[in-house]
Amino acid sequence: MKSLIFTLLILTMAPCMAGVYGDLEFGDDRNTVTKKLQQSKLVEQTINTSLISRTGLNGIFKCKTPLAGLSYHLFFDWNENGGLREITLRSEDINKSTYSSTLYKAWNEAGQLFSRVYGAPAQNAGFPDRHDVSQHGMMMSHIWHRDDDQSVLLGAGIEKDQCFLAIRFINQRIEPVRIPAK
Repeated sequence: MKSLIFTLLILTMAPCMAGVYGDLEFGDDRNTVTKKLQQSKLVEQTINTSLISRTGLNGIFKCKTPLAGLSYHLFFDWNENGGLREITLRSEDINKSTYSSTLYKAWNEAGQLFSRVYGAPAQNAGFPDRHDVSQHGMMMSHIWHRDDDQSVLLGAGIEKDQCFLAIRFINQRIEPVRIPAK
């Protein structure tokens, strides 16, 4: 358990101490992101470099250390100028039948860890209901703010018969949606 906590702290502290994730900075172009990831100690490349031009970067870099008991691949979104706008760590797919057990446990551990790193979340909507997630594909339950204009989101997703955990680092301040009590 101690090694798991240490590993999780190392993995999540990297975004706090340096860039968004390791050395990556919002605004980096694709070539810079590729070079930084190829040199990173946090991730490993899962395909031959010669194939990157055919596949793009999404999903080809895998975190070397599990987070909350699951392994993760990195996915990216870019702004209109070709700069890095978002990094999503998406967990390995697990069977949807374990949504309320395995995925819940990973979600809970990740939520506690990110709260230790970033403080209390601006939003904690609780573990998303499996049926709601099935209808929408992915639902974010937590929002933390980094600086004034960056957000970290945590949530769950379902695709076909598989579910996953998603952690999004976004170069935008996402405000919680407040729903008035009835």
